[in-house]
Amino acid sequence: MTRRPDLERVSRRDFDEVWHGRNPTAIADIYRTDYRGNGFPLVGSVGRRGYRLVARQFLRAFPDIEFTVHELDSADRFVYARWTFTGTHTGRVFGLPASGARVEVDGKGLHRYLDGRVDETWLTMDWWGLFGQLGRGYRERLKRAVGGLFSR
Repeated sequence: MTRRPDLERVSRRDFDEVWHGRNPTAIADIYRTDYRGNGFPLVGSVGRRGYRLVARQFLRAFPDIEFTVHELDSADRFVYARWTFTGTHTGRVFGLPASGARVEVDGKGLHRYLDGRVDETWLTMDWWGLFGQLGRGYRERLKRAVGGLFSR
C-alpha cells in the first residue's frame, strides 16, 4: 500500500479550516459534490450539504470546539484519522438547549478519496458519551438552580 501525504493534507484541511477556522463553506473545496458521510447522529448518512449543516450546528453549540488529531495515516485512496474533540456546550445542538457542560469526546474517521477530494467517510464517535456529558451539565445547572434539594 502506498502512503499518500497529499491526501493526508486534504484531510487535515477539514480540521484546520472547517473546525478550527470555523468555516463550514470550506467543505465545498474538500468534499466532492456527491459526497456521502456515514455515522452521523440521528440521521446516519449525510451528503455534503448535510455535513455543512452538522458543522454549523456544532460550531454554534460548541463555539470553543477544538480537535486534537492523534493519528492521521493514509494508504492508497484512504486516510484514517483518530481524534478527540473538546468544547463547552453553550448553544443548541440536536434541539437541546445549552447545558454549560465541558465535553471531551473521542472519535475516528476514514476518508475515501476520488480525484483528490473526499468521496465518502465513515465516522465513529462516542455519541452516547457526548450525550451523557451533556446530561451531567444539565444536572449541575439544576443543582445550582435549586440548591440543597439534591443530596448528591
